[in-house]
Amino acid sequence: MRSLFRLFFSFLLLLILAIPLSARIAIYGDSRNGHEVHREIVSKMLVHEPEITFHTGDLVSRGESQEEYKLFHSICAHLYRQCPFFPAKGNHERNRDLYLSNFPQLNNQSYYAVEHDSLYFVILDSTLDLKPGSEQYQWLNFTLAGTSLPVIVIMHHPVFSSGSHGDELGLAMFLPATFGKTNVKAVFAAHDHGYERSLHKGIYYITTAGAGAPMYEHPRKNEYSQLWLETYNYCIGERKGNLLGFKVYGLDDRLLDSFDIGL
Repeated sequence: MRSLFRLFFSFLLLLILAIPLSARIAIYGDSRNGHEVHREIVSKMLVHEPEITFHTGDLVSRGESQEEYKLFHSICAHLYRQCPFFPAKGNHERNRDLYLSNFPQLNNQSYYAVEHDSLYFVILDSTLDLKPGSEQYQWLNFTLAGTSLPVIVIMHHPVFSSGSHGDELGLAMFLPATFGKTNVKAVFAAHDHGYERSLHKGIYYITTAGAGAPMYEHPRKNEYSQLWLETYNYCIGERKGNLLGFKVYGLDDRLLDSFDIGL
């Protein structure tokens, strides 16, 4: 009888291990004062039933009054009820204390990490010093070294960009080398309004900055760019086993792009 129980337990364990993980992730950014577009983006993301949502920064226009955040929260109210919501601080969130007070889930930290369904999300504050030797850079290295899970980085300023801002912080001089030594699989940013997919040494660098802010032109092409679109957009990722597949949508529900990340 005992051997039969052990056989049944082993069979049940194998079935559990065979079930693929299936996290559904929403990532979008640069809503600023484009409230009607932001409302539409949120309503369309909700149809995909995300389990967790990340905003790549510039949530509001100036970030200096509670009224701005009050309107942002009202637009995102249904999204908050659907799933946990985690933002990255953008340059338009000018008052850091006001920003942090509006998102108590951040525990008063503008850079932090979140684990969800065996994925590790590292959210950086690119409005603070990120250069080697800085407090945030040391935290980043310590955090990346401390996990064996696949890592997705969320930040506001892009490392590679074909938009009008480009790599204005010089992040490409050191962050790709840092990420390449770790388990980082993709980096999502905003700041240059539109959508761009770049690929550098096996890591995707995605700009998703299309949730209401006015679109920017495409004055240059970064050498790692695979696609640039001057359009409103949002990203939906779904994990199936060892793949994290992303689909990028526009306001008209048109599929703009898709790519897979190996985990």
